[in-house]
Formats: sequence, structure tokens, C-alpha cells
Amino acid sequence: MKPKFLVIALFAITVVAVTTAATSSAPEKRKPAPPITVRTESYPRPPYSGATYYIYEQSGQTICTKLEVCNKFGDCSAQYFKGTYRAQEDKDTGDAYNQSPAIEIPRAKLNKHVCLRRFKLM
Repeated sequence: MKPKFLVIALFAITVVAVTTAATSSAPEKRKPAPPITVRTESYPRPPYSGATYYIYEQSGQTICTKLEVCNKFGDCSAQYFKGTYRAQEDKDTGDAYNQSPAIEIPRAKLNKHVCLRRFKLM
């Protein structure tokens, strides 16, 4: 008689525990994070090279900057910086010669952006 009672008691405890866990971990209604946008600024680099900054912003604040420098043969290198960054030689140049407007990045594609992943900004 005792083993039957133990099995029923364990079953009842398990059901209560699962029900409690399911209701306590229900997803809270959180506000979604503000969208992340990306825009570009391009600067000339001598000789026959160029620097393009990919500027990631959220709520009007720069959260990450990717600097991509390409030579005349199309060989490129990239560097990533948390927050705002501008190389001294580009500051000395003045205004960018080419700028793109900010474009919102869809939530499903945020993980594809290395700058955001590297600094865990998603």
C-alpha cells in the first residue's frame, strides 16, 4: 500500500511543480527595444583608397562603428569600435564626401552584423 501512495504523491507534486513553473515564467509584456539603424560615411584615402564608416545608432546614440578601408585593388580590411569613432586622418579631411541616410535593420537580421554581435549590442 505504501508504494502506491508514494507514486501518487510524487505524481501530484510533479504536476503542481510543472504548473507553478509554467505560470511563473510566463513571458512578461516588455516594450520592444528601440530599432537599430545603420548609415554610412565615406572619406578619401590617398593614394586611390577609401574609408567607409558604418555607423550603428539606437535612439539617436551611436552604439557601434565599423571602419572599412579598401585600396584601389578592392582589398579591404575592417575594424570595429564600440561607440563613436573617427580616425584622425578622416577628421583632418573634414566632411565626408558621401553619406547615406539611416536605414532600420530588421530584427531578424541584427545577428548578421558583426559590429553588433562583437559588443553584444542586440
